[in-house]
Amino acid sequence: MEPPSNNGSSPSTDFDVLLQREWQRQGGLWQILQQGFWGVLAVAVVIASAHGAEVDPQQFWARLPQMGEWLVRLFPPDFSELPSFLGAIWETLAIAIIGTGAAIVAALPLAVMVARNVTPFSLLSLPLRSLLNLLRGIDTAIFALFFVSIVGLGPFAGALGVALHTTGSMAKLYAEVLETLPPEPIEAVEATGCDRIRTFTFAVLPEALPGLIGITLYLWEFNVRSSVILGIVGAGGIGYELLVSLKLLDFPRLCTILLLILAMVTLIDALSARLRQRLG
Repeated sequence: MEPPSNNGSSPSTDFDVLLQREWQRQGGLWQILQQGFWGVLAVAVVIASAHGAEVDPQQFWARLPQMGEWLVRLFPPDFSELPSFLGAIWETLAIAIIGTGAAIVAALPLAVMVARNVTPFSLLSLPLRSLLNLLRGIDTAIFALFFVSIVGLGPFAGALGVALHTTGSMAKLYAEVLETLPPEPIEAVEATGCDRIRTFTFAVLPEALPGLIGITLYLWEFNVRSSVILGIVGAGGIGYELLVSLKLLDFPRLCTILLLILAMVTLIDALSARLRQRLG
């Protein structure tokens, strides 16, 4: 015989009540079926993705010794072409600098026109946002490949590719900064009778400038890394030398290029972080 609980009910009755409450908290059978459906769907997507990507762990493990052999053959690096590589590194930096600079010029007015709180042309906001989404959706390398077929091989095609893709990303991020500004300073300047240009110059820009500079530095840092890839599609820079070394299986030459890329990216990261820290 079960002993009575403090309120006179049996422990089994209390357990049933708790179980019923937990069942109701979880939403009942329908909620559990929904969660189970989404769980099974997620597992099915992962399995289909592994099949689509032709994931083959056996092949990876079979080729692992070859990878180790290549890593050993990287050393010692060959510095005989160092002056030529430094010129290619500068070409990569130039692509990122010119591309980012051109994007700043195009992105700032676009951001003003799409930001809901400062735009003078609200009807243009939606089509311009669609244009920015298109620019962001197409990768820098695809733009560069497109411009290689128009202006020919070389860094100019890479700079154009960086400029177009970055304009889409930069204008969207600039607009988000403008839309988060407090309205009081803008309304105070407007109350003095200033036109839109003076309001933007004396109220909007000073408030938004630290955020805009931080976004610009972040995207420039990103563009330096992505410019390395552009050489593979014929847009010049150190990426082209990297591709040549891989095709020739010239591992000491490849090691020198990788060390230079590592040094360049590390210096750019440190410089960008230092500048953002000073802005903060």
